[in-house]
Amino acid sequence: PHTLTYLTQRLCLTALIALVSTGCLAESRLVVETTPPGALVELDWKSIGHTPLEYIIDHRGKRRLLVTLDGYEPVLRDVEFKSTWKNSFPIDIFTELLNPFAEDEVLRVDLHLSPRKEATVGDLVPVLERAEVLRRAGPSGPNEVMKEQP
Repeated sequence: PHTLTYLTQRLCLTALIALVSTGCLAESRLVVETTPPGALVELDWKSIGHTPLEYIIDHRGKRRLLVTLDGYEPVLRDVEFKSTWKNSFPIDIFTELLNPFAEDEVLRVDLHLSPRKEATVGDLVPVLERAEVLRRAGPSGPNEVMKEQP
């Protein structure tokens, strides 16, 4: 009887170890592709590579994505890896460690970059006029200058 209990305990322990070792950790991945390719990708202001890019996300939540390429308008976008019931504690222990069929969560971002528009003189005139108003205003602000003008 004692040997059977010991053998049963060992068998259960072996089965538990085998079950845990077959589990797969699901990954959250960010996939960024641009047209044209080769754009620099920053996630939360840290460079993570050039497109086409596949990056493993280490924690969930809202993240800031910046994509830049010389000669093209930069793209700034918020992306979010939302938490679900599957990845909330303590359920995530079972869904990630014990589930042999874990599914990766993939957030795909496809961007068509627009060529950068060069500023023309017509675009700069209002900016220069506003700058002159602010320059003449001094430390008290532009309201004082506006009152003096007829």
